[in-house]
Amino acid sequence: MGGPLSKYAFINAKLRARISKITPAEKFSQLEKAPSMDEALALLRDTSFAGLEEVYSATGDLRQAELELLKNEIELYRDIKQHLHHNSVGLVDALLTGFEIENLKNSIRIYFDRKIRKRSVEAGIHYILYDHIVHQIPIDIILNADSFDEIAGVCEGSPYSQIIKKYYHTVESEGSLFRMEIAFDHFYYSNLLLAINRLGRRDRNIALRLAGVEIDLQNINWIIRLKNFYDLPIEAVLATIVPGGFNLNRAIIDELYSVQNVTSVLGGFVKSNYPGLSALLSSQTSDSTSRLLLVSRILEEIMKQEVRRILAGYPFTIGILLSYFILKRNELRRIRTVLNAKKYGTKTGTN
Repeated sequence: MGGPLSKYAFINAKLRARISKITPAEKFSQLEKAPSMDEALALLRDTSFAGLEEVYSATGDLRQAELELLKNEIELYRDIKQHLHHNSVGLVDALLTGFEIENLKNSIRIYFDRKIRKRSVEAGIHYILYDHIVHQIPIDIILNADSFDEIAGVCEGSPYSQIIKKYYHTVESEGSLFRMEIAFDHFYYSNLLLAINRLGRRDRNIALRLAGVEIDLQNINWIIRLKNFYDLPIEAVLATIVPGGFNLNRAIIDELYSVQNVTSVLGGFVKSNYPGLSALLSSQTSDSTSRLLLVSRILEEIMKQEVRRILAGYPFTIGILLSYFILKRNELRRIRTVLNAKKYGTKTGTN
C-alpha cells in the first residue's frame, strides 16, 4: 500500500491549483453590486461559470441555469475521482450519492404532487437530472409512476428501494414526505460514515471531523425547518437527528431548542476550540428560530476554520480533497444566492 505522498502528491498539486481559481471575495462583491441579472452574468464571463450566461440568454430561465450548475458540480466530483488513489474512490462515490438522493427526493416530490395532491407538475419535470449519478435509477418512470410500489420496484438494485417500501404507507397516511426524506438523509450520512471508516487512521480522523461538522449543520437546518413549519415537540425533533455530529450532541440540541441563551450552551466548546468565533456568541437572539440560525452561522464559521486548518497543515491527506469539495460547494451556493437575488430583487446575505 502506498504512503500518503504517493496517494496525494499529484492530487494535492492539482487541487491547490484549482483552489487558487475559486471565485474571490472581490468578485462576489462586484456581483452583489451589479444592478441586474444580465450584468451579474457578464461579470462571470471570465470565470468557470461563463456558460451560465449562455443558458440564461437562451432560456430566460434561472432554474435551468441552476440545473447547469448542478451538472457541473457532479462532473467536478467525477473528474477528481479519475485522479484519486483507489483507497479514496469509495468516499467520492459516497459523496456523489448525496446528489443522487437529492435528485431522487425531487423526483418523488413531483410524483407525490401529481398523484397524491393532484397538482400540475409540468414545470417541475424540466429541472430534474435524468442521467445516472451512482446507481441506475429510471427517473422518467418515477415521475410518471402510478404507485409507490412501482417506484420501489424500479429502484431495486439500489439502496433506496427498501426505504421507499418502509415509509410509503406513512407518507400516504400522513400526506407528507417528511419521514421518508428524513430516512433518505439518514442513509446518506450512515453510508458516508461507513466510507470514511474504511480509510486509514489519519485520513479517517480528518474526514470524521469534517463530516461531523457537516452533520451538525444538517441537524440544525432540519431543526429550523421543523420549528418554523411544524412546531414539533423536542422529542419528535430529536428523533430526526442524524448521529455522528462533531460538536452538537442530542443533549446540546435539546438545550438549544429550549433555552434562551445560546452562549450558555455553546460557550464552552467555542471558546476552547474556536476562540476566534467567541464574538458571535454575544449576538442577542429573541426567539428559538433566531437562536438556531445563530448556531447555523457559528457552525458555518467552524467549517471554514476547519478547512483553513487543513490547507495550512500536512498536505498529503484526504483533507485536501474534502476541503476542495467544501470550498466549491460554498462557491456554487453563493453564485446561486447572488443570481436569485438579482432575479427576485432581494438581498444576498452571502457573507
